[in-house]
Amino acid sequence: MKKNISLIDFGAGNLHSVYKALKFIGASVEVTKDITIIEKSDAIVFPGVGAFGSAISSIKKANLEEVIKNAANTKPFLGICIGMQVLFEEGEENPGIKGLSILKGKVVRFRTAKKIPHMGWNDVTICHPERSEGSHMRSFVAYAPQDDKRKFYFVHSYYVVPEDKSIISGETEYDGEIFTSAVKKENLLAVQFHPEKSGDIGLELLKSFVNSF
Repeated sequence: MKKNISLIDFGAGNLHSVYKALKFIGASVEVTKDITIIEKSDAIVFPGVGAFGSAISSIKKANLEEVIKNAANTKPFLGICIGMQVLFEEGEENPGIKGLSILKGKVVRFRTAKKIPHMGWNDVTICHPERSEGSHMRSFVAYAPQDDKRKFYFVHSYYVVPEDKSIISGETEYDGEIFTSAVKKENLLAVQFHPEKSGDIGLELLKSFVNSF
């Protein structure tokens, strides 16, 4: 039986491209902000673009905060870009606005990079690769070259700084600054880059997620 994925709709601008990518790889996916549908789905994809504060505001306005928190702790869960950042406790972009606090840590602006936003293709270096069956990162590791790097597409000015360094699954260097570009904790995978805009390797990562449950 084909598993159902809820693509959470809180007004994010990249919903359509993520939906198209998931449909292209054969996933059964529904764009929704219906709490009942989200609760009944087998997995969650949580994308987003824009500012930390406005994303949190939109999530709360749609009454999605608790269902997202519950899903992140109980279902296969993929966060993309802002959908990664708001999982953390707070962000420098909008001081005083609390994130979802599913993961401990904060979101900071690039410190030394001269050109912001970081936009375009860049390497992701794999950290703490998980090779066990069922791991969302297993296929990501398998498709990486021998130097454990692969290029993905980025558009962002802020990045996450996890308190627990063991959850860091990918790092990227931009203009002399190394930042966390992927985290993995149990059922949850979140990435700063856009797999839906990253060609074949992005589709392979989405397939890896879909095939993991």
